Amino acid sequence: MSLAPALELPLAGALVPPYADWGRRVVAALLDGAVLTGATWLVLGSGSEAPSLTPVPPGSSVAEGVSWVSSPILVALVVALMALQGYTGATPGKRVVGIAVVSASTGRPVGLVTSALRVVAHLLDAILLIGYLRPLWDPQRRTFADSLLGTLVLQTRDTPPHPWFVGHARPTRTGSALVTAGSVAVCTLGVGFAITTTSTGWIGTAVFPCAAQTGLDVATATASRDISWSQERRLWVTRPAARHAEDRLSITWRWDGPAGDLSSPTGIRTELLDASGVVVTTVNQEMGEGVGAAGPLELGPATLSTSDLANAGQSWTARSAIVVRERTVASCTVRAEDWSAAAS
Repeated sequence: MSLAPALELPLAGALVPPYADWGRRVVAALLDGAVLTGATWLVLGSGSEAPSLTPVPPGSSVAEGVSWVSSPILVALVVALMALQGYTGATPGKRVVGIAVVSASTGRPVGLVTSALRVVAHLLDAILLIGYLRPLWDPQRRTFADSLLGTLVLQTRDTPPHPWFVGHARPTRTGSALVTAGSVAVCTLGVGFAITTTSTGWIGTAVFPCAAQTGLDVATATASRDISWSQERRLWVTRPAARHAEDRLSITWRWDGPAGDLSSPTGIRTELLDASGVVVTTVNQEMGEGVGAAGPLELGPATLSTSDLANAGQSWTARSAIVVRERTVASCTVRAEDWSAAAS
């Protein structure tokens, strides 16, 4: 894409660089997004919501983890990036590709407040992405946010100093090169930490007693906590990923009594009670296959998911029973403290 010619702004009659082309702006946004995504992974872990300096409408993306606003570190990082743009004209991504945000009236960086408002105004650009595409045909290569706040994006790494720093800034070629090199390093690390290099996982089962059993002469029960974990490696850092849905309570019955006692209908009824004893969830399983066969039988497992247990609150109790023709012949109980201890 050809560059627009140099233009003249009311800055002591000085010529300023051409407008930044759309491709450079896109690459800069991707690099800054990678920096924020990588930092979010380091601070909050996998699946958490990352901030963005080029936001999209709320609800267009869903994150499993916590929001970035809960982390003072990430809030400080966002403020720092907006301050860099506000007082130097460029975030690390913009510095790498060689573009800067300046005031259309002065040609100088716009300050922190306008820089922050410009991020918010990008929500207007995000509607059907029209505003983000507008620089492709706008004579001054502006988004709607640029027009609203009187900003331009120019192709340059050497913007005049912000008015606060006039008389104090002493830019040099060496200093400019060091800043660019630092921005390249930051963006490289951001891309590295934004992309998963390897992912591994494993499944563990913790077995514990299903207490207060009745019918011990004919049946015994075993409870287990099945836990799936996975972890991600990005560059040299390894972090746990989100726990899988296989994290569940399972109760398995072994029937040692006469096979004829399990005449149909035979089933396992498992009830989940909250702390006050109110039944929150009931799971019924019909045991048609194997009923009436000779020898020990394994019945179940009866399972309750982590979400079921969470709905019951703290201090829940799970009660499982073998029911033959609506008569309970064996039962046992699992308490919340048993479940918690099994994960330690």
